Amino acid sequence: MPPHSTQADPFTPRLTTPRLEPLAPEDRNEAQRAMLAKRADYNIYKTLAHHLEFVRAFGAIGGFTFQGSSLPPREREIIMLRMGWLCQAEYEWSQHARIAKSSAGLTDGDLHRIAEGPAAPGWSDFEASLLRMVDELRHDAMISDVTWPALHAQYSDQRIMEALFTAAQYQLVSMMLNSLGIQLDPGLQDRLPRDLPLPAPAARPTAQRLVTPRIKALTEAEMTPEQRDLVKPQARNGAVPNLYATMANHPKLYGPRLALGRYLQRGSLLPPKARELLILRTAWNIRAEYEWSHHVEAAKAAGFTDTDVARIVAGPSASGWSEEHAALLRAADELRREAFISDATWQTLLRHYDMKQMIDIVGTVGGYTMTGLAINSFGIQAEPGYPAMPKD
Repeated sequence: MPPHSTQADPFTPRLTTPRLEPLAPEDRNEAQRAMLAKRADYNIYKTLAHHLEFVRAFGAIGGFTFQGSSLPPREREIIMLRMGWLCQAEYEWSQHARIAKSSAGLTDGDLHRIAEGPAAPGWSDFEASLLRMVDELRHDAMISDVTWPALHAQYSDQRIMEALFTAAQYQLVSMMLNSLGIQLDPGLQDRLPRDLPLPAPAARPTAQRLVTPRIKALTEAEMTPEQRDLVKPQARNGAVPNLYATMANHPKLYGPRLALGRYLQRGSLLPPKARELLILRTAWNIRAEYEWSHHVEAAKAAGFTDTDVARIVAGPSASGWSEEHAALLRAADELRREAFISDATWQTLLRHYDMKQMIDIVGTVGGYTMTGLAINSFGIQAEPGYPAMPKD
C-alpha cells in the first residue's frame, strides 16, 4: 500500500490561474492554427501551442499511449487515472474520468476506487496489479519483482512496455499540467476525490536495482530486418546501445519514444549545461544507473567538471552553484517530489529562461524520468566502460 501524505509533508496547493495562458485565436500563427485544428478545443493543447517543436515530439508518444497501444481501454484508463491521482493533477483526472466513463466502461464508483488504490475492494487480481504497477513507478521508479510476474499473467513483454510508458507519459503530462497551471476546460464535471487521504509525495527510491535484464537487449542476429533498420541510426562504433536494443523489442513504440528523446537531447531550446544538469539530477533522483552513466560524458562535454558532477549528487543546497543552476536542480527535485515546480523556483527560473524553455525544463525531467522507469523496470544494463552512479 503506498504511503499517504501527512500534515508535515503535504502537497503544494495547485495553481488556480495559469502561468502560461492558452494561446488566443488572434495570436496564433498558421502552424499553430493547423496544429490546433487537428485537436479538440482543450486548454492543454492551446497552452502547449506556444511551443510547437515540443508538441511534435510530445505528441508522438502521447498519440501512441492513448490511441496506438494494444491496452484495453479500461486498463489504459485505470493506469492514467491512478497516475493523475498520485500526482494530484486535477486536469488529467477530470479529462480521463470523462473518457473512462464514456468509452471504457468505468463508473463513478470505479473512479473512487482508483484513488483508493490496489487494496480497495472489488478489483480483480490483475487490475490490482496494474494499480500497484503505477504506485511502484511513481514511488520506487521501477516495477517490483512481485508485480512483474503478476502482469505477465496476462500481458506479454510488449504489453508491459506499453503499460509502463502509459504510466510514465501521464506522469510527464501531470508535471506539465501542474507546473503550467493549465485550468479545467468548461463542462468538465469530475474532480479529484476530496474524502481520501492525499497520496505521499515521491522521494528518492531505495528499491534494489536489477543486475540482469527482464527484457533482452536484442543482438543484431536476433533482430528482424525492420528492427535492424530502426536501431541502425543509434549504433555507435558498430554496436547498438542496450537501451535501443531493448526498445527494439517493440517496434511500434520505438519511434514515438525516440522522437521525444531525440527532441530533448538534440532539439530542445535549453543550453547544453542546463539540459545535462536536469538529466543527471533526474537520473540520480530515480536511481536510473544506465541513464546516469550515459550522460556523465555529455555533462563534461557541456562544460561541467568531475567536481560539478559530484555536486549534482549533493543537490541544489551544495555550495558553488549559480542561482540558475541551483534553481534547475530544485526544479528537478520538485518535479520528482510532487510533479510540480513551486512558485519560488518558477520565478527564479523565469529570470533565466523564456516560456518555451520552461516547457522544455518540465519536458526534460518528465521525459528522462520516463526513460529511467523503463531502464529500471526492464533491467537495462550499462555497457562496459561507462562510469557508475555514485553510491548513496
